[in-house]
Amino acid sequence: KYTCYNTYLSHKPHRTNYTTLKEPTWPAAHPVTISMMNMFPANRSPRSVWVALLAIALFARAADAQCYLEDANAECSVCWFTVYGSADDTVGVTKMKPCPPEIKVTWDTPLPEEMTEFVDYEAKYKLSVSDQAKYPIIKKQDKKSGSMNHVPHANIHSCIASRGACTPFVANSPGLATHTPAVMGNVAADGTQVFSSDVQLTRDQYTIIAHVRFFTPNEEDPSLPDTKVDAAIGVSREVLQQVAEVSADSYISTAVIGALILCVFGGLVWAFRKGVINLDKVLEAVYSDEVTLPMDIITGLGDVSAFTVSVFTIILYDPNTVQVVPAAILFLVFAWLGSFYNAYHDIRQMWSVYMLKNHRRAFTEMLAQKLVDKTVKQARRLSTEMEKEALETPNGITRRVSIAGNIVEADTDHQELSAHFSAHVKQQAAEEHKFNVMLDLEIAQRDIRRKRGDVVTIITESIPITAIQFYVLLNAEEVAAITAITLLFAAIVLGAKASGLGMYQTARIKRDQCEERFHDVFDVVMPEGSAKFKRDVESGNASNKVVPISTPMNKVQSPLMAAGSSPMASPDGPQRISETRVLSQSPPAQSVPAPGIAASVPLE
Repeated sequence: KYTCYNTYLSHKPHRTNYTTLKEPTWPAAHPVTISMMNMFPANRSPRSVWVALLAIALFARAADAQCYLEDANAECSVCWFTVYGSADDTVGVTKMKPCPPEIKVTWDTPLPEEMTEFVDYEAKYKLSVSDQAKYPIIKKQDKKSGSMNHVPHANIHSCIASRGACTPFVANSPGLATHTPAVMGNVAADGTQVFSSDVQLTRDQYTIIAHVRFFTPNEEDPSLPDTKVDAAIGVSREVLQQVAEVSADSYISTAVIGALILCVFGGLVWAFRKGVINLDKVLEAVYSDEVTLPMDIITGLGDVSAFTVSVFTIILYDPNTVQVVPAAILFLVFAWLGSFYNAYHDIRQMWSVYMLKNHRRAFTEMLAQKLVDKTVKQARRLSTEMEKEALETPNGITRRVSIAGNIVEADTDHQELSAHFSAHVKQQAAEEHKFNVMLDLEIAQRDIRRKRGDVVTIITESIPITAIQFYVLLNAEEVAAITAITLLFAAIVLGAKASGLGMYQTARIKRDQCEERFHDVFDVVMPEGSAKFKRDVESGNASNKVVPISTPMNKVQSPLMAAGSSPMASPDGPQRISETRVLSQSPPAQSVPAPGIAASVPLE
């Protein structure tokens, strides 16, 4: 039944305050608000419509020339009176005009002339209603708190000047206007009340208004709902870019910290040179298993935990990172699996360190059994492989695997062999230098195991998390602290693990040397796996470990059986363990510590 018209009004040629007049939503976008209901019925002639539009344009131009709407720094206030036709009327008719002399909004503490972005500024503004007989203020109940207040709404609106006029009806929209949180209050007996709000803005030119809302009875018909009054005063401010300047306090603090560091470092150097502090002892303590193992667990689990928080708080909800969500979920699962794998082995190594320090005998038995199981398992594998190959090397030396003087063949009773070898190792481990040989091998194997765990961490955790978090850092709408923390964790873990891998070859060589020494001390021959055997074969000195093909295999009692560790003796003479053959009739030579190896090797 009615026609709505859109009119674009330009106040002055040099201004860009273009406003759309559209019923019924246009009053919320423009300070000039006129009820257009019943103004343009459908049967009105086009000429009369144009005349009406011209009148609206002239009125809007005159109305816009009001206080801060014309001059942003004008000291007069602008009021919007909204009259409601009935109790069911929720829109009402709004009219704008300069506030009457009895109603004023003034700046009590105005914003400073120079403002910087991202800085909080306190602004105080005051409502004054001098004639409360003419404009009695009616208390209204707040829907959330239930409190009754003369002023149910007061705040500050900051509108970007280039976007158009700034009114109390402009919505809180990014890129258009921002609002401070609304406050409430009651006027004093003199009809005044001061409000305070903190304003923080980004760099731009703004029109900033202090907005106060209250209600007064309808002047024409008190039986109708109360009239809503929105009063505002404005000011123009340019918010400048924040310029970072190094303060004198920063220089002083840095100088003090630097001086303290130099003093501490100089004192340590003096102590090291004078022998007051043993640098080697300090570094051994810092890099000991008691320190590095817990730190490995903390950094590994801390890294993946921070990544988990980042995934479920940022990556899943940021529209700019949604494409990386599948990869983030996949590597999140991999990262947890890899972290649990490394944490499990680190905890086992921590338990081993604890047992060594507090339960030496139990640790010795545990370590002996561990090395026995590993050695027997390796011997079984090599003996099976050699059964499928030629038994003779090019220079006529037979290849055999032997443990404590007993040749290991396919038909050897490995369980019985393991029991005899375990008793042999535990008996020999009572000697300090032989225990140190076992401990050296355990430490070398532990180092290899940790480096292999580092490879798992790098592949499943460090590289994927670093790549994903770097992507988030570049593309996320807002960089949260958890993103930086996760990236820092991942970078530290990646750097530490990668640098450790550079020593893998050294660790492997050390492990092989410790294994050969263990074999020598405890009379174990692993031809296929021993670099020493290969050197002996090439030099022709391997006859002390293996028997030439032309030499008959003599049935003699093994050192284990001679020591009384086996009940398998018979009247016919000593028997072989499952018909195995002893490599040499002479007992193994007594092993001594290699030059440069102390009788007691500290645990790294």
